[in-house]
Amino acid sequence: MPPRKTVTARLTEGPVGRGLLRLTAPMVLGITSNLLAGLMEAFYLGRVGTLELAAYSFTFPVIGALTSIWLGTSIGVSSVLARTVGEGDQEQIRHIASDGLALITLLMSLVAIAGWLTIDPVFTLLGADERTLPLVHDYMSVWYITMVFMSIPSVGANALRATGDASISGTLMVGGAALQMVLGPFLIFGLVGLPAMGLEGAAIANLVSRLVLFALTFWVLQFREGLIDFHGVTVSRILASWRRIFAVSIPATATNLIGPISTAVVVSLLAGFSQETVAGFGIASRIEGMFVIPLFALSASIGPFVGQNWGREEFQRADLAMRLSFWYSVGWGLFVAVVLYLLAHPIARIFDDNPDVVETAALFLSVVPISYGAWGVLMMSSAIFNSLGKPISATIMSIVRMLVIYVPLAFLGKALFGLTGIFAAACVSNLVMGMVGFAWNRQTFVRKPHF
Repeated sequence: MPPRKTVTARLTEGPVGRGLLRLTAPMVLGITSNLLAGLMEAFYLGRVGTLELAAYSFTFPVIGALTSIWLGTSIGVSSVLARTVGEGDQEQIRHIASDGLALITLLMSLVAIAGWLTIDPVFTLLGADERTLPLVHDYMSVWYITMVFMSIPSVGANALRATGDASISGTLMVGGAALQMVLGPFLIFGLVGLPAMGLEGAAIANLVSRLVLFALTFWVLQFREGLIDFHGVTVSRILASWRRIFAVSIPATATNLIGPISTAVVVSLLAGFSQETVAGFGIASRIEGMFVIPLFALSASIGPFVGQNWGREEFQRADLAMRLSFWYSVGWGLFVAVVLYLLAHPIARIFDDNPDVVETAALFLSVVPISYGAWGVLMMSSAIFNSLGKPISATIMSIVRMLVIYVPLAFLGKALFGLTGIFAAACVSNLVMGMVGFAWNRQTFVRKPHF
């Protein structure tokens, strides 16, 4: 039986800025390592060939959609757990953590089977042709197995952050990504006598690293933190926990799914130009991910911070944390926009020397980053609503941003301005909804302090 540690609401004490930094810094390292692993994967595949890079890029919307399912569950677990930690109910803390892990295991196993059975029709619909579809199939056949072992550490990491401990989850994320980056070249290029497996090798490297990360995360949760406890579990107990998690996770999953669905539509628009255009978009997406890491990290931290303080009724601390997150988002976004505008072409050329690929990536990186500050504000607003058990607000903002503004503008932009119009649509949707997210958060807090 693992030790039954007392979980305290450590985020309700001390300076607000320092508390946010303590949560965010390990997340920056963890997210950086994972996105860097994806960036290096794109770099390796760019060395193999443009078709491999294009096939890899076709996987983004599907992987993003499926990732949304476990992220939504993670958000649900984190939201309920952070408020429970604030309230100090030790038994419920362990129940929520354990039952959340059981839920994600069941869900992702079912999703993996369905996904594996539908690889060819789904990616044909996205625009993969007879050259890229076999490559996509090789990658996704392995990735669907990997998905189960990726999702459990994700939920476990969110559980640790909800208790106020981000250092362990950040360390585990760094270790898993480092292993993937080390294994990748050996399996992709066939080093030290191994067969050169190309895109399939990238998927296998990912699978091995995630298996190791899964084992380590489970050990930490079970034996170091004592958060996993199925002693005395009953159907009524686990269903009660799942209902609380689902109240947040279902809308949060819907929110996260909207982005990949919209991206799938945009990828199909880009495929109408050429497979090289899709490859350029894939490069730009990976580069974008690296530069918005601090925003992703802060959005992952602001939820547990606000949730614990709300559970303890420290409302002014929660409000100060919200305002700090908004100001930081704007400042970082402006900085990144300038950097990427100046360096778009040189960065893109690192990954592929095909002129069409480079021009697509550079155009994206010159236009879309203008809106990163507003996008960050929207991330914070959504994370805050989710953390307080009000995920419908975040879902509404996501629907409006992607389906009401972005996708229609992308079709209109393509018709009027070609590729530039598609990327400008993303910029406009971020700017508009960033302002809406800020106004909605402030109005909600001022008019109804307890939400």
